[in-house]
Amino acid sequence: MTRLLAPRGRGGRRALAGSRGPAVALLTVAAAAGLSLGVAAPAAAHDYVVASSPADGAVVDAPLTEVSYTFNAPILDLSGTGSSNVLEVVGPDGLHHETYCVATVDGPTASVGVALGAPGTYTSSYQVVSSDGHTVSDSQTFEYAPPAGTPETAGTTSRPSCDAQASEPADDATTEAGSEATSGADDASSASPEADGASTADADATAVSPAVVVGVAVAIVVVALVAVVVLVLTGRRRRGAPGGRPGPGGDGGPDTGSDA
Repeated sequence: MTRLLAPRGRGGRRALAGSRGPAVALLTVAAAAGLSLGVAAPAAAHDYVVASSPADGAVVDAPLTEVSYTFNAPILDLSGTGSSNVLEVVGPDGLHHETYCVATVDGPTASVGVALGAPGTYTSSYQVVSSDGHTVSDSQTFEYAPPAGTPETAGTTSRPSCDAQASEPADDATTEAGSEATSGADDASSASPEADGASTADADATAVSPAVVVGVAVAIVVVALVAVVVLVLTGRRRRGAPGGRPGPGGDGGPDTGSDA
């Protein structure tokens, strides 16, 4: 007597194969989300200009004493002396017309004093440290068309030297006020620990980069999606593995046979 047995395990294999489709799809979505957000995070971290004075392409028809740029986040002063942020204004003759060596920073705004010369096209450019610690730079132009008779200031071949400005000799007439300046310096030095503590706190507050926050969020999303995939695979395998062996139809029925 020969007992013909139907192929076994087909139902289980079909259930497992059926579970692979959704799992592969979920893994693909998780990988794509992680890559797209991970690539976009650094690019979105840099600060950008939201306003400038004069505006790009503007026509200035009155004497101008200052050029400024305002960004979408506070500017950092990594050097502590302002030297990490620079604004330059160059006239139609190719000469510089800034009145100070570095930019003055007030929160998100960087500015510099200017003394313009002849009418024409001026180019203002900036290089500052954005809130994520990266250096950003760009330039704009504006037309200077002041009224006739407006005084013109001769430019220089380079921007003012910070060393020269710091070492300018004091006027002889200020000698009498030297003691007052010294006492004022003493008062300022006594208050410097508090100022240093405040600047350190500000630096710590801005030390967390937006890219880090986005990266953590991406990691959380990817881990959650992987957990869902594992749960789906586990559930499908349990449902596809019944206690009894599958019959001819692969549905777990009893074995059948016929006498030879």
